[in-house]
Amino acid sequence: MYDSTPDALHVEQQNTQLWVRFLRPTINYAMLEALTTCILEATHDDQVRVLIVNVSADGDDGDDMGPWPNRLQHRQPQGAHGAGPIVEQETVRALRQFMKPTIALMENVVNGLAIDLSAACDVRVASASTTLTDTRIHQGRAASTGIAYMLPKLIGQSQAMRILLFGDTLSAEELKRIHFAHEVVEDRHFSEHASVLGNRIAAMATRAWEVHKMQVLPQLDLGFDAAMVHSLGIRQTHVIEDRAEGMRAWREKRDPEFTGR
Repeated sequence: MYDSTPDALHVEQQNTQLWVRFLRPTINYAMLEALTTCILEATHDDQVRVLIVNVSADGDDGDDMGPWPNRLQHRQPQGAHGAGPIVEQETVRALRQFMKPTIALMENVVNGLAIDLSAACDVRVASASTTLTDTRIHQGRAASTGIAYMLPKLIGQSQAMRILLFGDTLSAEELKRIHFAHEVVEDRHFSEHASVLGNRIAAMATRAWEVHKMQVLPQLDLGFDAAMVHSLGIRQTHVIEDRAEGMRAWREKRDPEFTGR
């Protein structure tokens, strides 16, 4: 079902985990479309409980993004200021609206649009040699793909402005210090650690993870009282079947065996 796309993505399903990584050093439309398709298919696949995306890339290809996707021909902007970020926004939106657990793996260089994709994930893990830079400001470009909304909510306005407006290069340890990266792992242990983390999350009550995301993300823009009403509505309309197993395991003092339902 999840075929790798030549010159775009490598996609591999490992049990209930879907692993995706880019096959080019910079991102183009073909890669974005392939990633969007992968996300949408995984949304409705009960065999996928965790999406793990290696977002490492040196930004996008700028003026050489490849052919505009046929499905979006009716939305292709015209004008001297360049193509609008319609395709980029579609991918970032799909990833952020994916309610199953998502992990962003950051290795080597994470630049520009790769930062946006990282920010749309639940958990971000960086290898020790990772550097993050948003060079769009140095190219006279504005980041219009959702990062101006997401980044201040993740790390605060001051640090977000530092990344977006100055284009500073940040080390992996600095990313952890400002709470963009959840953890930093030595390069030689990175792949193994990512696998362990994927297995750990896949074994969790991932349906409960989804229900938490359904509350947290929309409530970023709500007042407290509205958030309480929203949480009640989510609670009343989304069943977590694993809840019964979790309570039994807690009473029996054993590890639960969750199904993700």
